[in-house]
Amino acid sequence: MEDLTLAVSNLKRANEEAEAKRPNYRVWWGRFPYDEAANLNQALKKPKTFAVIGGTGAGKSALVELFSSKYRRIIDLYGSADNEGLTWLRSPDHKNVLLLKGASAKVDCNCADVINATDLTLPDIEAHDAVISANAFYSKDEEEWYSVGKIMQKLRNRLHWTECWSLAIREASSLIYSRLCLGDSQTMAKNYVLNVTKQMRHHGFAVALDTIRWMGIDVEMRNIADYTFIKAQGIDGLPANLRFLYRYFLPSGIMRMPVYDFVVVSRKGPVGFGLSDCPFWHKKEEEDLLRIFDIEVSYKELARVTDGKMGVKVSDYEHVRIVKARLTLKDKFERPLGMQKLAKAVMRSSATIFRHIEEHNHMVELLGQCEMCSRVNSEYAKKLIERRD
Repeated sequence: MEDLTLAVSNLKRANEEAEAKRPNYRVWWGRFPYDEAANLNQALKKPKTFAVIGGTGAGKSALVELFSSKYRRIIDLYGSADNEGLTWLRSPDHKNVLLLKGASAKVDCNCADVINATDLTLPDIEAHDAVISANAFYSKDEEEWYSVGKIMQKLRNRLHWTECWSLAIREASSLIYSRLCLGDSQTMAKNYVLNVTKQMRHHGFAVALDTIRWMGIDVEMRNIADYTFIKAQGIDGLPANLRFLYRYFLPSGIMRMPVYDFVVVSRKGPVGFGLSDCPFWHKKEEEDLLRIFDIEVSYKELARVTDGKMGVKVSDYEHVRIVKARLTLKDKFERPLGMQKLAKAVMRSSATIFRHIEEHNHMVELLGQCEMCSRVNSEYAKKLIERRD
């Protein structure tokens, strides 16, 4: 009996110590402190959007991790080139982790499960505490954007939920851009992220994102953020639509805010000031997470970025999209669309479409499969396209 009592006591003490180590935050609300929206604890149990803005080194990513950790399951969708999303591998609450990779990457590790991002399913997410898509697991940015779009397509299929999950997006301006677009795969990824975020209450996702420039992310994302957290802004200051906060806080205080401090404003009006812990598993600048977790990454032949003809940028992924459209889109007589209608549907010139269809068929007839399709594991790699027009 004494042994059992001692064991229970030790377990209780261990739980208390673990709870004490968990990162937390505290907020003091100055405007509308009794409004329902001023209860951040309750908000972090619901499918809300939390946007963090601030300069480099202001602690944005650590705050995104803190908020994401309040949810049972985490999808770390997009991040910086230093693969900081891998820090979930040392979080005490996320022991069962799934890593997502591109089709061109081979990932060897013993610390987590690994699958192709395009093969992800909702049961895969339910079977893991955290799902991580890291930059190193893709041979090119375009492959990562393409995979993000496919992941978001799968998340849209979550039509019923009883448990809210968290979607973490770091460096959001690179994905949910407002102006600069680097390719069609990036556009597709952005559109799916925005679509799921706008309907997150139906799909059961909370979104935590960070960005250096508030105006650098799409206006639709800015408009649906339930809570905006301001970290140190440096000499740039606040964007125009947030400058009313200078009535409550000194400009010099927002410019030089300590790394653990933040200002928060709810879309419903409450304004507050807060302090937050840095998660102890958060990545330090000098750390090489791939080496720490003994993860080895290699790449097979890379997916092509351009077609090399007349400077027209059509990637392997766009080639697959053209081939798929030609094979699946039909007119009212159930015939494949002609070049002009197909060009309008995929937003490419009819000459580009014709060239890629001819090149696809040529390789299938000559080699048995299309090299461009096979590089991205397309199901149409060996499919001959019916010629028309």
